[in-house]
Amino acid sequence: MNNIKDKDKIKVFYNDTCPICKREIDTYKLRSSNIEFSDSSLMDDKYNRRMHAYKDGVEYVGAEAFLIVWRNTRGFKWLSYLFNNKISIIIMNLIYEPLALIIYKMHLKRLKKNK
Repeated sequence: MNNIKDKDKIKVFYNDTCPICKREIDTYKLRSSNIEFSDSSLMDDKYNRRMHAYKDGVEYVGAEAFLIVWRNTRGFKWLSYLFNNKISIIIMNLIYEPLALIIYKMHLKRLKKNK
């Protein structure tokens, strides 16, 4: 696990066309100040398959990306402290990865439908 410092700017890529992702990120946007959120819906599929965060040139994906967002979002910091350990990260990814795949497949269907 990488050491997370609150003072550094964080860049998060998420799929803004996903209603589930957008709703969650909109909540974080209202409560965070040093995170730059960017829509990945027109970027490489890698960014639409799961959430990515970048900090100090390091890429965080899945559970670790959530930990960074939570650590820097009012009202969610306690989650980052609770789940910032190897066992929790493994369990979070075991839950997140299948859900992210389902959400990604829904994204692909929306793209195909809109063509």
